[in-house]
Amino acid sequence: MTSIKVFPKLNKINKYGLAPVYLRLIKNRRVKYLSMDVYIDPKDWNDKTGKMKQTATNAEQINNFLAIKKSEAEMTVLEMESKSNFVSAHDLKAKMAGVCIGDFFAFFRKRLRERNDELSIGTLRRYKCVLNKLKSFCGKEQLFFDELNVTFLRNFKSYLQNDVSNHTNTIQSNLKVIRTLIYDAIAEELIPLEKNPFSKIKIKYEKTSREFLLDPELVLLEKLKLKDDTTIFHHRNVYIFSAYSAGIRISDLLTMRWKNFDGEHLFFTVRKNKEEISIKLPNKSLEILDYYRSLAELKSGKSYIEPENYIFPLLKISPKETDRLAIHNGISSATAHANKSLRSLAKKAKIHKNISFHTARHSWAVRALQKGMRIEYVSKLMGHASVTHTEVYAKILNQDLDKAMEVFNNPTEASA
Repeated sequence: MTSIKVFPKLNKINKYGLAPVYLRLIKNRRVKYLSMDVYIDPKDWNDKTGKMKQTATNAEQINNFLAIKKSEAEMTVLEMESKSNFVSAHDLKAKMAGVCIGDFFAFFRKRLRERNDELSIGTLRRYKCVLNKLKSFCGKEQLFFDELNVTFLRNFKSYLQNDVSNHTNTIQSNLKVIRTLIYDAIAEELIPLEKNPFSKIKIKYEKTSREFLLDPELVLLEKLKLKDDTTIFHHRNVYIFSAYSAGIRISDLLTMRWKNFDGEHLFFTVRKNKEEISIKLPNKSLEILDYYRSLAELKSGKSYIEPENYIFPLLKISPKETDRLAIHNGISSATAHANKSLRSLAKKAKIHKNISFHTARHSWAVRALQKGMRIEYVSKLMGHASVTHTEVYAKILNQDLDKAMEVFNNPTEASA
């Protein structure tokens, strides 16, 4: 039940002795006020009738105006409550002010606009994809917050699985986007905490196998005879570089510049999480950089290398490019090309694993732990937010050790 009342706020009397008239909305014990942009002399107000006294100047005109506004508020309440079981006083006020914040789609678009510069192009595209899936599932242009309940989300999950043919982890990732927005709406007091459907729905990703290469397999890749200064040659080198250099992501390597290298360390900001990283490079990585320094000097005909130039000659955009979309598309294209080359390289090296560039990251982590590096150091060098993200590699290593112990289950020849 929504209570609506028109009254003057006597605690806001201005310097002329006039009080502003407000519309008060009470819904679920939550109170909101909406200014009527009308000021009156308090002595002209009749508390019993909720109107101006007939003897007051312009009483009829003001009373008619306030009656219309109250009637509009009542119609708004009726309209919104007929569409949704949960409409807050905040929603009603927003609707009467011309902004329906109770619409989840409107809130979704508003948050995308607000975070446009903060989120990466990839993340923005993922969010927009989720919004489009939701709109397709609903088949309408509005979705009220209270419709986002447990039943709705379970039905949406079934829709993604059966109609869109999304993988389990893609579905969970989509739900995670919705959960983030629900938490934002709770923080902005658009919905109460108790209406959060994710208090009853848990997001659980399906375990996926993580391919990685060990030292002997990396040696097979290194020993492949490839034509110098070809794209596949560079793809192999950059993969090996990552596998020895803390598993740096390809998006960071493609945009790595000579100014990020001081002769011993790489200093850079991780594109994914903006973490500042410093990595002391091992000899293998330094040898690869020596080759690319010589190559750059040979091509330029100078012994001086422009600090802003990319280290690896794989990104087909200018080092001076600043457009976010152009950079994102350039990285995406170069990454796809590298992954295609790696499948070919694995076949040439007779490595029977499905490798992509990201497996260089896994390869470094598993080998670092295998060689005795502390997990906290592995986590820091990989730019993980917490050690929890790194523990998956320790589990992989433990699984391999468990398999190694199976040799004791094999029958052995009796000693002579």
